[in-house]
Amino acid sequence: MHTSLPPLNSLLAFESAARHLSFSKAADELFVTHGAVSKQVKGLETYLGVPLFIRQHRKLLLTDDAQRYLIQVQSALQTINHATDEIKSQQMRAQTLAINVLPSLTINWFIPRMEEFKRRHPHLYVDLSIGDFAVDFDNSRCDIAIRSAQHEPTGVNFIKLMDEDLCLVCAPQLAEQLKRLEDINKMTLLKHTTRPELWPYWSQQVGLTLTTDKKFGMEHFYMLSQAAAGGMGVALIPRFFIEEQLADGSLVIPFDAGFTSPYVYYLLTPKSSNLPLKAQAFIDWVLEIFAPYRN
Repeated sequence: MHTSLPPLNSLLAFESAARHLSFSKAADELFVTHGAVSKQVKGLETYLGVPLFIRQHRKLLLTDDAQRYLIQVQSALQTINHATDEIKSQQMRAQTLAINVLPSLTINWFIPRMEEFKRRHPHLYVDLSIGDFAVDFDNSRCDIAIRSAQHEPTGVNFIKLMDEDLCLVCAPQLAEQLKRLEDINKMTLLKHTTRPELWPYWSQQVGLTLTTDKKFGMEHFYMLSQAAAGGMGVALIPRFFIEEQLADGSLVIPFDAGFTSPYVYYLLTPKSSNLPLKAQAFIDWVLEIFAPYRN
């Protein structure tokens, strides 16, 4: 059956070259070489027994046969594309994707970007929850989790998303009192209570001995950012988390004393060689939005 059908790659090469009237532009579009497009088109011409292009100096024209053929090929490719999109949509329709993400990522960074994912996959129901606990995929309804850790996760499949670029930040009015790095010891240190080692690690990296006993502990970076913006003290917060506050001036970086913390952000999935389509769609999107932060 269908023994008279030419190879699909030759049809794709012909359609692109005919639309652009250029083998070079077709090659760029199809991510192949100019020679590969030329070879595919030549093979199609041999298969059909008719020339499809009139090759002139720096110019490409369609033959009359090719003009008629192009209309039919484009219609057929559009039908195949539509049928493919339809069956892919059916696979994800009415499916639930359960995602558990760190609070620091979810609150003012992840949620505003989720609308783009929903626009791309309108039939996929997303169940987003927050947590920083150890993930047990065997005993939870979670499909994907995002966590930060100092060591590579075990017992799961993982993808490194980014390192944690921490900034020393405070409110503008406090920054006026910070003339030297040593002035940090006059301030209240806003501490992340689940990461008590960050301030000692930072001070070691920048060569400062911390002597202040004024400290205020909070559980999440969101709380730290709000407290810092309110003038309660200085904080160490990931740059990605406070981009908007740095842009609007509610938080400032008084010294160029940032550093990469020991923590790394990972995307976790169950230990399996096969991922469902819904999970792969989300992973592809996550890698896209994290691209500016990845090393």
